[in-house]
Amino acid sequence: MHHANRLLLVLVLLLAACEATAPTAAAPTLSMEAGPPRIELVDLSMPSEVEPEPPTPMSGPPVLAQEAIAHHDPRFHDHFQEAVILREEGAVGDAIDALRLALFDAPDSAVAWQLLGESYLELGRRAQGIRCIEQALEHDRDLVGAHEILAEDQLDRGEAKAARKHVDRLVALQPESARAHLLQARAFLGLSMWQQAVDASRRAIARDPQQVQAYNALGFAALQVGRDGLALQYLEAATELPGLQAHMVNNLGIAYERAGRDMDALEAFARAATMRPGYTTAAANRDRLREAVDRQVSDEVARILADRVGEQGQAGAALVLPAGDQATP
Repeated sequence: MHHANRLLLVLVLLLAACEATAPTAAAPTLSMEAGPPRIELVDLSMPSEVEPEPPTPMSGPPVLAQEAIAHHDPRFHDHFQEAVILREEGAVGDAIDALRLALFDAPDSAVAWQLLGESYLELGRRAQGIRCIEQALEHDRDLVGAHEILAEDQLDRGEAKAARKHVDRLVALQPESARAHLLQARAFLGLSMWQQAVDASRRAIARDPQQVQAYNALGFAALQVGRDGLALQYLEAATELPGLQAHMVNNLGIAYERAGRDMDALEAFARAATMRPGYTTAAANRDRLREAVDRQVSDEVARILADRVGEQGQAGAALVLPAGDQATP
């Protein structure tokens, strides 16, 4: 960086410290759950509901002026490597300081911006983290990691339409990535594009047969369009894979119930409720179906008893008349 540019950036940093910023309203809490019977879309990444966060500034000094720390010892690679080591040691806060020093030396470094964003996100400072990730894409539009982070963040917040551009770009950049196709499937689910979600999930599974989340995504989409047999096939297969979660077993229960396999459905709902204590969706499905099954059993028992009573009554009537009193031809 030329001396004049360095001085200009220092001045911008000083001015930035004096500027006030105007807050905006926090993002709303969103959830996607259908019912009854309830089919839970995501926990593809937990939790499925995102807590509102404090207001974030929409205007003010440039992101670089907010983040870069001015200094007079330009050693970008040293600062960057120090940040990498500090992160490996768990000292994320110190890594952030090192990355801010590095960005003063190389403000166009997309990887430094991404790593700074990831560090903020690890500390729960989402607004700063997302701003830095967006800045990384300003300097490298094909930065895979940045697209992944923004896509997942937007999908978790129910912003499937905004995530679509990132997941589509990911699939174009990494067509053999199971993760890219899974994120695309999630975007299609959020947009109620059920067949496209089925297709994207199949592509994810073809590239990683252990990708349990893709099996659930495919099963959910298939249930939405009445392809219950297809849903059952993939949701049953998911139970044999590592990483199985309670909401996936709940969805399997829905598929069993639609197939008329009520006892299997009841077992799946009960299992899901046990896997995650406090999981009201599975508990409600379990209790609803248990009541229905109990009524069916009671009705069937009553019918059988009524039939037996009728049979016994007929047999008894045949024995009432003595043989000598019977009419003769």
